[in-house]
Amino acid sequence: MLGRRRMYLDVSTWEQKLQELIQQEKPWAKWTLKLDENIQPGGMARGWRQYMQRAFGRFCCSSCHRSWASAQVKILCHMSTQHRIYNGQVLLRIFAQRCQKCSWSQFENPEFSSDSTMRILNNLAQCILHSYYGHNFRKMPVAPVVGLNGPHDRSNCEACTLGICVRGSQVPIKKPTESPPSGPNPRFLIFYGNEIPGDPPLEFTSDDIIRIFCFALFFIVWIVICAKQNKSNW
Repeated sequence: MLGRRRMYLDVSTWEQKLQELIQQEKPWAKWTLKLDENIQPGGMARGWRQYMQRAFGRFCCSSCHRSWASAQVKILCHMSTQHRIYNGQVLLRIFAQRCQKCSWSQFENPEFSSDSTMRILNNLAQCILHSYYGHNFRKMPVAPVVGLNGPHDRSNCEACTLGICVRGSQVPIKKPTESPPSGPNPRFLIFYGNEIPGDPPLEFTSDDIIRIFCFALFFIVWIVICAKQNKSNW
């Protein structure tokens, strides 16, 4: 594959905005965001989930300086929680396009307007809230700011050349088949009916559950013994 121009994208700003969008609904949640050009659709490790969306972006050829716009910029996300459901991470890959006028053009990375950036991050935040916290998924559709002529240029789209481009729709959330939790100490999250803003749910390990069960069993046996003793005294 031909080279590609390094992306100019302020990841820290994107991460901060994503954090703000998630914390509007879950104040105690903390999520990180990183760019990763090596992730592949369907190539998630166990426990990871996938989300793909398309967005509106602009490109500029580094050879002839021709510019073009596309509403078919594909964005792939892999998501996972880190030990606790209120700590998570997102790996992000943005697929490039190349100039259709140059014979040996390289793949160019897109630039996004502030409006497109907000739509991308809002959809990602909605996906996280839906996948991990049970919220409804309120997707913001692609909104091109200029008129687009002609069909999607599949031959010069990186996602299409890899066979993963989906025309006109979002790829649904996918989750790989997971085996039961392994290890001696899986964790359980206990949620109350009314969450207190800023407070995470209580977290118990399997050892904690066993201790609580044993204590409850001991208490029940003690009550039964006391009841029998009182009955015999009568």
